[in-house]
Amino acid sequence: MPEELLEKIKKNIPLRWKICFISALVFGVIAHIYKLTNWLPNWDSLVFRYDPQNMVAMGRWFLPVVCAPSSFYDLPWLNGLFAILFHGIGAVCICKMFDVKKNITAGLIGAAVVTFPTVTSVLMYNYVADGYAIAFLLSCMAAMFLVGKKPKYIVSVVCIALSAGIYQAYITVTVMLLLCYLILETLQEESTAVKLLTKSIKILLTGICGMALYYILMVVILKVTGAELLEYQGLNNAAAFSGINILGALYNIKHSFIDYFFDFSNGISVFCVLNCIIVVLTVVMYVIDIIKNRTSIIKILFVCVYVIFLPIGANALSFINSEVDYHNLMKMGYFVFYLFLILQYERFEIKMPKFNMLKAWAILGTILVLIFNNIIIANVSYHKLNMAYEKSYGTLIRIADRIEQTKGAENCSKILVIGALSGSEAYSVDLPPDMTGATDGYILRADDEIVGQSVLCSALNDYCGKNYTFLAGKEKEALLKKLNEEKIDIWPESDSILISDGVIIIRLGNEVQ
Repeated sequence: MPEELLEKIKKNIPLRWKICFISALVFGVIAHIYKLTNWLPNWDSLVFRYDPQNMVAMGRWFLPVVCAPSSFYDLPWLNGLFAILFHGIGAVCICKMFDVKKNITAGLIGAAVVTFPTVTSVLMYNYVADGYAIAFLLSCMAAMFLVGKKPKYIVSVVCIALSAGIYQAYITVTVMLLLCYLILETLQEESTAVKLLTKSIKILLTGICGMALYYILMVVILKVTGAELLEYQGLNNAAAFSGINILGALYNIKHSFIDYFFDFSNGISVFCVLNCIIVVLTVVMYVIDIIKNRTSIIKILFVCVYVIFLPIGANALSFINSEVDYHNLMKMGYFVFYLFLILQYERFEIKMPKFNMLKAWAILGTILVLIFNNIIIANVSYHKLNMAYEKSYGTLIRIADRIEQTKGAENCSKILVIGALSGSEAYSVDLPPDMTGATDGYILRADDEIVGQSVLCSALNDYCGKNYTFLAGKEKEALLKKLNEEKIDIWPESDSILISDGVIIIRLGNEVQ
C-alpha cells in the first residue's frame, strides 16, 4: 500500500539526510526565488523559449530525454524548482558518500551546494536548468557508487556516461568528489599505501570506462541521426582527439583556478577574501589532522599528489581542448574545495574542549557567511539580468517600430542582421566570481551561425508578433557581397534599416568575424 511504502521510506531515511535536503530546498528558494518567480531571460532564453533541446550535435545526446518531463518550455518556477530539488538530492548523495554523521554538517552541505554560483549560472539558462541539475545528481551518484564496502562499478560507469550525455562538464564533479574522498581516506589510520593505490586505479579505470561509454553512444547516435558535431568551442576537434596541448591546458587550468577564487584585479571583494580565509582554515585543520594521526610520510605523499590533481580535476576538459572557454557554467566541481572545510566540522577532535568549540564555530560561521554571500551574488546577478532584459526589450520595440516604418517591410519574411549592438558581447558579469549568463549590457546578441540562432529574429517573432526567418551562411554572404556594408548606417541611425531583394537588412554594428 502507498501508506506502507511511505512509512518504510520515512524509517529508512536518516534524519541528517532529511536535514540536508530540506536545507537545500529552503536556502535554494531564498537564493533563487527572484529567478523562479520572474521571467528573466538571457540571450539564449530568447531563442530557446520553447525548444526540444536536440543537442546531439554538441555531444549532449541525453539532454532532450531529461528535459522532456518538464516540457520543452522555459518555465521559471517549474524548471527552477526541479533544479533545486535535484541539487538537493545530489547533496544527500554527497552526505552518504562521506558518511556524514552530524546534522549541521549535512545542513551546510545542502545549503552550500544549492547556493554555489554555478547553480545561479545554470538558472540563467533556465530552459535546461532541470536537465543540468540531473547531470549534477548523476555525477554525485557516480562518485557515491564507487566508494563504500561494495562499489558498484557498472552503475557508476552508466551514471558517468549519462551525466556527460547531458553536459560534459559535470564529469569534473565526479572527479573532484572522488579526489576529496581519496584524500580523506588517506588520512584514516587503517588505510595503507597498497589499498590506496588499488582503489585509485579502480576509480580511474571506472572513469575511463564511463567516458568511453559516453563516446561510443555519442558516435552511434550521431550516425543514426545523421548529425555532425559542431565547431562549438572546438567540440569536433575534441571528439577527434586532435589539437591536444598539455602545456596550454595546464596554463589554462592555473589561471582558471586562480581567477575564480583569488581575483583581486578589480579590488577587494567579499568572495575573494572569504576564499582566502577558507584556504587558511582548511590547511590549518588538515595539518593538525595529519599531526594528530601521526600520518606516515608515504601517506602524506599520497595526499600531496591528490591535492595537486584537484585543480586539474576541476578543469579536466582543458586537456581535451586547451582553448575551451571554461566559464562558470562548467565549474560545479569547484564546490568541492569548500566541502573539505565543511567535512572538518565532524572529522576530528582533540583533548582540548575549547579548541574543539572554537573549531566548530569557526567552520560554521565561515560557511554561513559564504552561503549568505552566495545568496547576495545570486540576487545581484538576477537584478542585473532583469535590467539587461528591460533595456533590451525597449530597444527591441524601437527596432520593430523602425522596421514597420520602412517602406516595403510589410512584404518581407526574411531578416538579415549585421553585427551586434555595442555592449551586447559580454555573456557574464564579474561580481566576482564571473557569473556566466548575466550581463550589464544587452541580451540582443549577434547571430550565432554555428548553432543556427538569431536572437533578434527570435525576439521579434515572440515579442512583436512577427514571423521572420533569418538569413545565414551562403545566402547571407551573397547578399552582403551585393551590398556595400559600409554604406549602411549603424543603429540607431535613420538608414540603419533597409530593404533589398525582399529581405529586411538591419545593421546593429560591425559584422562579427
